[in-house]
Amino acid sequence: MPEILDYDHEVTVPEMMEARDHRVEMQRSIIEKTGFPVICFMLNVPGPHKVSEDFSWAFHEGVIRIKNKLLEHDLRIVYEETEEYVTGYVFYASVDSNSVNIKKAMCEIEEVDRLGRIYDIDVIKTDGTKVSREEFGMGPRKCLMCEEEAHFCARNRSHKVSEMVEEIKRIIRNAKVHE
Repeated sequence: MPEILDYDHEVTVPEMMEARDHRVEMQRSIIEKTGFPVICFMLNVPGPHKVSEDFSWAFHEGVIRIKNKLLEHDLRIVYEETEEYVTGYVFYASVDSNSVNIKKAMCEIEEVDRLGRIYDIDVIKTDGTKVSREEFGMGPRKCLMCEEEAHFCARNRSHKVSEMVEEIKRIIRNAKVHE
C-alpha cells in the first residue's frame, strides 16, 4: 500500500478491501507475537477521502485518549504500532488483559463526547474475533446525524456522505477549539 499521504487521493473500493485484509493480517500477526488481545483503532470517515490534517489530529488525539484510558484502568500495552496510508490511519495495541475489560474501557472513549463518536475502536480477541458491545450490555452505536442505530442508517444510506463528512469535520474543529 502506498505510504505517501496524498490528501487529494480518492480511495477506491479495491484499496479499501486491501487495507481491510492488511489490518486483519496485522491483528493476527500481533496476536501470534504477543498472545494478547489487540486494539485496532481508526476513524469512522465515510467517503473517498480518508486522510487530512484534521483527520490526522483527531486520530492522534484518539491514540492519546486510548493510552490514557488504558493507564487509568491499569491495563498495560505490550506492543504498539501505527500505520498511515491513504486509506486511513491505524493504531494497533496489544494489551495484557481480558478482551472484554479492554473493550469496556474503549467504549468509555467512544461515548465520552462527540469526538469519541467518530472513533472506531475494535478489540480483537486472541481467537481473531471482535468483542461486541452487546457482550457486556451496551447497545449498538448511534448515528452521528440522527441518533438512530448507526448500522441501520448505514445500511439504508439514510444520510448523504457529504453531510456526514461535514459533520465529522465540524466535530473535529470544535474539539480542537476546546483542546
